[in-house]
Amino acid sequence: MGGGTDPQWEPLAGRLPAGQFEIGKDGAGLLVVGFDGSDPSRNALAYAAGLARRDNAALLVAFVESLNSASLWFFAGSPIIPDSGADLAEDLRDELRGAGVPWQFVSVRGDTARELETLASAYMADAIVVGRSRHSWCSLGGSVAVGLAKRARRTVLIVP
Repeated sequence: MGGGTDPQWEPLAGRLPAGQFEIGKDGAGLLVVGFDGSDPSRNALAYAAGLARRDNAALLVAFVESLNSASLWFFAGSPIIPDSGADLAEDLRDELRGAGVPWQFVSVRGDTARELETLASAYMADAIVVGRSRHSWCSLGGSVAVGLAKRARRTVLIVP
């Protein structure tokens, strides 16, 4: 070991004077969270809410209803789509009560991974947070988490 001073006590080159800050923000400003009411999505929501609270960030909670889901019914040639988003909005109020973070809920239709990425891009989100699928058949490439991890252009957090 060579001689010298303890680096902990040396001034850092380029350090800003006390009370000043650089333009921009360390940490997240907005997180997009995929939420469908399942246990994995609730885990993702809880993790994202904690992260947002620590980073003083906001949440954009998104429910994406797949157009090829079993909940899509047809009546006289027109699709009838149940109002699942409205039901989830009430769940969200319960889940995020007392979390201390600003949040907004959106409900869209389409391919889940693609729609979450589109929302994150449109709102200039810092990251997308989703739950990991617990079904083994989804791990073959059909899960939202895998799809996002392969093609997203921003950070993707996959919560177990």
